[in-house]
Amino acid sequence: MKKIAVVTATRAEYGLLRRTVEALRAQACFDVRLIVTGTHLSPAFGETWKEIEADGVRIDCKIDYLSEDRSPAGIAREAGHCAQLFADTLAQMQPDLLLVLGDRYELLPICSSALVLGIPIGHIGGGERTEGAIDDAVRNAVTMLATVHFPNSPEAAEAIVQMRGSEENVFEVGEPGAENILKATLPTREELAARLNLDAAKPWVLGTLHPETRESLDYNLSMARNMLEALGHLNGYEIVLTKANADPCGEKMNALYTAAKGIHMYDSLGQNGYLGLMKEAAFVIGNSSSGVIEAPLFGTPVVNIGHRQTGRKMNRCVIPCEAGLQDIQAAIAAVKGRFQPDILPGTGHTSELIAGHLKAYFHEL
Repeated sequence: MKKIAVVTATRAEYGLLRRTVEALRAQACFDVRLIVTGTHLSPAFGETWKEIEADGVRIDCKIDYLSEDRSPAGIAREAGHCAQLFADTLAQMQPDLLLVLGDRYELLPICSSALVLGIPIGHIGGGERTEGAIDDAVRNAVTMLATVHFPNSPEAAEAIVQMRGSEENVFEVGEPGAENILKATLPTREELAARLNLDAAKPWVLGTLHPETRESLDYNLSMARNMLEALGHLNGYEIVLTKANADPCGEKMNALYTAAKGIHMYDSLGQNGYLGLMKEAAFVIGNSSSGVIEAPLFGTPVVNIGHRQTGRKMNRCVIPCEAGLQDIQAAIAAVKGRFQPDILPGTGHTSELIAGHLKAYFHEL
């Protein structure tokens, strides 16, 4: 039996990993250990580890490295603490593979610990591009540290091959977000209205705006204020915002959201609540990757602010705009209705493909 350690540090990341964890645990040849860390354990971000347990997904280990200092220097020091804690945990656990997803900064200390300990790394979501955030550099660094790669598109797979100079252990598996949407049982509009205290007869807006980590504090706060002001000019809409992440400036942006009038603010909506609201929304606004990956699968229009997602392939339902007030208002005015959902052929089996490729990988060692 091969031991696989799976790490999740954020609500969004868990939503994309959950079905893979379940698919791996369904295989008798795998002993899957779920390590929950990062913002999952923080009261400020809704203690979303409780949502994992509510889903019936077993948590094997919690590692709390998050500090209260969200400045760049504070987060850099936090990374050192994260590496220390993961080095101790992984050395004791001795997994045969560490499986991670995406491009969050904490992957650098986590994966570097695994590398030094001689633990192979499996990486989901490599080969993408997001030029407006340090995520791009983190994602590419993890690609170079990893042994097994699970990109979500042929283009991403080719980017990994070019970076590494080899096609070995690069397996295109499709987009995890598409699998979630195709297989999820989402709450109805009436259920969401009751749960979130929304008027079901009004149009809804779903917003998530994170910091652009390559930009200044002033830029990010201005972007957040401009989005709030643009939303404030909408009449007859129910507006739901979820918190910015734990990047530098995220805490200050969340303070602006919390103080804003006329909106519903949530630490976390849970995966099904978030996707359900996305499905029912008149449009999505912000700069979350969910706006350019998941929202098109519902045909929901998206106002994508700034450059955090620049480099990703943009669906026709995504309206890009700069971070200025007039730019955001013009993009909102350009929303003219829903689109045909963009479900790509062959998607919906990501977790099964990952489990199958890992069985083959271990068999071939």
